[in-house]
Amino acid sequence: MRRLRPTLDQVWLVAALALVAFRSLLVPIPPHDFWWHLATGRIIATQGQIPTVDSFSYTRTGEPFYNQSWLAQLLFYTLHQMGGIPLLLLTQALMLTAAYALLLHLSVRQSGRLRLSAGLLLLGTIPASFDNWMVRPQTYAIPLFISYLAILTHWRRTGSPRWILFILPVLGTVWVNLHGSFVLGGLLILLTFVAECVRRGVKGMGEQEQPPLGQLFLVGLLTGAGWLINPRGWQVLGYVGNLLGSSQVTQLVTEWAPPTIREPSGAIFFLFVIAAIVILSYAGRPSDPVDIFLVVVFLWIALGAGRNTIWFVAVATPLLARQLVTWRPRVGPVFQGLALLNAAIIALIMILLIAALPWIKPHLGLPPNLGPLIDRETPVAAVEFLRNEVPRPQRLFHAMSVGSYLIWAAPEQLVWADPRIELYPGTQWRDYQQLSAGREVERLLATYAIDGLLLSRREQGALIGWAAARPEQWELRYSDASTSYFRAIGRGD
Repeated sequence: MRRLRPTLDQVWLVAALALVAFRSLLVPIPPHDFWWHLATGRIIATQGQIPTVDSFSYTRTGEPFYNQSWLAQLLFYTLHQMGGIPLLLLTQALMLTAAYALLLHLSVRQSGRLRLSAGLLLLGTIPASFDNWMVRPQTYAIPLFISYLAILTHWRRTGSPRWILFILPVLGTVWVNLHGSFVLGGLLILLTFVAECVRRGVKGMGEQEQPPLGQLFLVGLLTGAGWLINPRGWQVLGYVGNLLGSSQVTQLVTEWAPPTIREPSGAIFFLFVIAAIVILSYAGRPSDPVDIFLVVVFLWIALGAGRNTIWFVAVATPLLARQLVTWRPRVGPVFQGLALLNAAIIALIMILLIAALPWIKPHLGLPPNLGPLIDRETPVAAVEFLRNEVPRPQRLFHAMSVGSYLIWAAPEQLVWADPRIELYPGTQWRDYQQLSAGREVERLLATYAIDGLLLSRREQGALIGWAAARPEQWELRYSDASTSYFRAIGRGD
């Protein structure tokens, strides 16, 4: 048997994909979206139906709620039942690694240079993307988006095999039941169709053999029809429209705000944009106009909301790899390093990956923000204390993130609000901001008849100070590094 002789190209390949897996495995699950999705998956699995009204809060009980990400929620709960949080984190890492392996493959096909493409992934694509890699339904959409991009690019470049486009409606049918970003798959098809029509109209059809646009048009129709294969049919489009138009979402959720250089993720994004402009401006050949059109549209989308930067970065990466190669054309054989040293580096990377596995990582004494599987701000101990309270508050006020964990860990405790931003009216969120900041406290406590406070020390310090200064009205029942719990004196069951 021929001995394995790892090359330097393979070292770059392993390093790029390992970084994706490392980031996924090392970052704990934050106490926001994940927990209420997991709780909803529990309801779907145990009751055999998708909730259509709110049953988690006492402020909106019985109000209609469109639960679009039901399939992702069911997957969350199934994985949790099979292997707990560790299996969820491992699945997340495997899914993201596969997605960015496909993006790397696409970049290599465009540029012909593995090492250059892996370097672009390591230094640009991954740092500009990983803030969007939280364990939530959107992450399950990333492999689907990159698959759409890869299939459409392959079809444009080669036109064969003819059947490849018909994978898109199948993926779209899955996507529409996972996350609201399914519309981006349709947008990729539409933008490709429009750009190809314009290009062919300008250059003429006789210049080169090109795949038939009629096929793409048909696939677009089939993809739209596939979107209707979901529990609520055409209403899913209204849900996406209402979500994007919700002032609560666009004004109160940080990731729905435009990216800014004042945040690390925004600064990295703008550095990526500047680097992309430089690469495209000084490339040694003109860029494909269809690629440029896609990049410009997705840049515009990314500039509107920080959570959309990941889609722009994915679209831009293969084009940048293709154009960056013109800066330094390959001349002669490429140095591939020493096989023994390459093998040692790959072995070290694999050992580090094994150490990062969620069954091993907690026992290694890593820093608090890397070692645990769930974020230290998650009020695990506080909620356990609350569940054992007698009497327990009936109308609890809490941090939004605390509400998400309460829904999962204490389903009998109805919440004031949680990360389902669009469910709650804008007036309630304004009251949340006022109360959390310690303003108009007496009036708001009376308005909602609140008899308990489960507060985040990081986000609601002002309200904690207000309650602590009134021991005759509010008894401090529990406190730790992240959470304080007060119960109103003289109220309860």
